[in-house]
Amino acid sequence: MNLHLYIHPVNALIVAISLVVGYLVWRRPRVGAAASLSTPVAGDLPGGAGAALATMLILAFLFGLGDGENRVGDGKPGPVTTVRESPAGPLSSAVSP
Repeated sequence: MNLHLYIHPVNALIVAISLVVGYLVWRRPRVGAAASLSTPVAGDLPGGAGAALATMLILAFLFGLGDGENRVGDGKPGPVTTVRESPAGPLSSAVSP
């Protein structure tokens, strides 16, 4: 049994950049009361996860999510709808004499 998972290169790049941003935010030392200690305190995990998710969302909106399908169209024209008007005009039934 073969299972193949295709990941579009744009999606892989978006995830990789988001993970790097999340890691950098998580590893950033906190500024404040903990900064006076001799050893720096690492950043918080929720902040890193939030930064990674925000980066992923923004990049997905900017570059679009590639799924490997071409959605331009098949070149065939679609159905055309027509509206027929009565000889007296479009409002002839709404106006009473």
